[in-house]
Amino acid sequence: MKKGIWGLCLFALLAVAGCAQVETITRAPLPATNRVELSQELKRLYRDASVGAGMVNALDGYADLYLKTPNRNAKAYCTVQVQKSRDARLIVTAGIFGWPVADMLIRPDSLFVHDMLNNRMLVGRNNGENLGKIIGVKAGFGQLTETLFGMADMPEPVSAIESVRQGGGKVGFTVRSGNGTKEMVVDQASKVLEGITFFDMSGRKTLEFRFAGYQMQPAGTGQLMTPKEIDMTLFRDNEIEGSRSLRVVYDERAINPPGFTINFRRSSKAKTVNLDEVERMPWL
Repeated sequence: MKKGIWGLCLFALLAVAGCAQVETITRAPLPATNRVELSQELKRLYRDASVGAGMVNALDGYADLYLKTPNRNAKAYCTVQVQKSRDARLIVTAGIFGWPVADMLIRPDSLFVHDMLNNRMLVGRNNGENLGKIIGVKAGFGQLTETLFGMADMPEPVSAIESVRQGGGKVGFTVRSGNGTKEMVVDQASKVLEGITFFDMSGRKTLEFRFAGYQMQPAGTGQLMTPKEIDMTLFRDNEIEGSRSLRVVYDERAINPPGFTINFRRSSKAKTVNLDEVERMPWL
């Protein structure tokens, strides 16, 4: 009986709600293929779209999380807490009463998951392998926090822009970034980032973010346009399991709440399990 409850309740420990039908965000239309010169106006648009990400330092809210892989579709309802470049916490609930079933603390270098149903504390390094064991997506710390924030960092200067496309009210910037390039789609009227796609040195697509449902949100002493829906897809062309996506849809949230801290208590009564020594979690 306990195994049956376990299978229904967890998805990241997260297999909550079983195999729910998952719909992806409506994809933003890409700009027309016509190339244009990088004018002063387009340089300003790029800078304006870059500013928003730097203004979000903390988030506290409630969201539905959807996991989609070649083998399963699953959904979880979570409390989401994030501090930029520091910690992220997900409290997963299940059932009509919203009982907590898992409490996750994600740090840049470590990962702690309290499996409340079985009173276990899963502990390990925060890397793609271990995060994949927990939530089914082998994302890095930055990729996961950007998905939860809904604000992708755009640190590259204007001088890194290689080409610009324009059409349909959208502007696409191709930018040199690390060991590859990334293409960013910005809405010209609202000046918000609607999508960003990463490519490696060989031109293979590796990662994609899409943002939708932008709303004006209080943020500290000011206001900020933030997306309600965030969709991250990791492309694994060289792996049998193929691409995987994580979608976040917020019900409510506070941006940069004053005095915000993340308080995670490690249970002294829970049995400790080393994630590095576990090949695969039973709920995935």
